[in-house]
Amino acid sequence: MRIAFFGTGDVSAVYLQTLFDQGLAVVRVVTKQPKRRSRNGGIEPTPVAELAAEHSIPVLTTLSALEPTEFDLGVVVSYGRILPAELVNARPLLNVHYSLLPQLRGAAPVERAILEGSTASGVTLMRLVEEMDAGPVYAHEPVAIEGLSVSVAYDRLTAAGCRLLADWLAREDDWLDSEARPQVGSVSYAPKIEPGDLVIRWHESALQGFRRHLLERAYFWVGERRIRLARARVDLEDGDLVLGAIDHRGRIQTAKGMLVPELVRPEGRTTMPFLDFLRGAPADRASSRPPGPVSDDR
Repeated sequence: MRIAFFGTGDVSAVYLQTLFDQGLAVVRVVTKQPKRRSRNGGIEPTPVAELAAEHSIPVLTTLSALEPTEFDLGVVVSYGRILPAELVNARPLLNVHYSLLPQLRGAAPVERAILEGSTASGVTLMRLVEEMDAGPVYAHEPVAIEGLSVSVAYDRLTAAGCRLLADWLAREDDWLDSEARPQVGSVSYAPKIEPGDLVIRWHESALQGFRRHLLERAYFWVGERRIRLARARVDLEDGDLVLGAIDHRGRIQTAKGMLVPELVRPEGRTTMPFLDFLRGAPADRASSRPPGPVSDDR
């Protein structure tokens, strides 16, 4: 069976390596155009393109250069582009999606599951159809993610997804045509993460602020300094303070409980304990907006 692989980033490269490890016949790799480095103007290939080159597999960066007759099965993992209907209907295309479909269809299922406080996410192996993430399902694999940072959650999901994909590709029956089942259950969606999703908001609970920080890019302001929240915990004790107030222990009042920043990365600085930052830049208030003429504790 000749396989064409569609993928772009580091997660995709892990799956491509799994196909190589299984001794499968990957005959084409399709990835995004390489990026141009800003400093020296050089070209930076995608992780998938680099790995394919190591294995002497032809790499395509435009779909128009791919002929469906060149492969029997496509494997699509975080490719980053919508495949045209002509290709979807020409050859069976397998997709690995990081949710238990039909829950959280869309671009950011792991991040949205974390923000929703889900105890588990999962991996779905499905067949692509023209409608996004709506194809019939071959298998689901639940994965616990509660309290995990997004990078750790991705590592767990990727390990489960590689096992799932390898097991199904090793089968010798006619599963491609006989085993896919329609998705069952209520549909929900996972739109991409916008900058506003990463802002710590003091009118929310400390628990929700903690979940935002698990995305590993969450931030807030202290004075004129934007602060990246690297590690935090929740103190369920409520202080008698206004929202966003910082107490003498470095805890910040939210609508429910106290968010306790432990490690932060102030803009232009290295990562440091929050209390050390406060010693160098004393402050009694955190904000969810940059400084301006109107103060807003949300």
